[in-house]
Amino acid sequence: MSSQRSDGAVGVFVVGLVIFMFGVVAEFMIGPLVLGGLLMVGAVAATARQRRTGPAPEVTLRPGSGDRPWRRTKD
Repeated sequence: MSSQRSDGAVGVFVVGLVIFMFGVVAEFMIGPLVLGGLLMVGAVAATARQRRTGPAPEVTLRPGSGDRPWRRTKD
């Protein structure tokens, strides 16, 4: 499911880039520049927020526990 969201964000970013470049080619028209820039920034912000959400990674200071016998220290 996350790859579909990422593909959508890439599509929105590319459309924003095309609109932005049209504004550059058309002698720096402010409307397409602003619209394209907003689309690109929005797509990047959406994917950044999406990657931050989710469960926290497992962090432990002990080398092993009952859940991970392969990390136990040898006695």
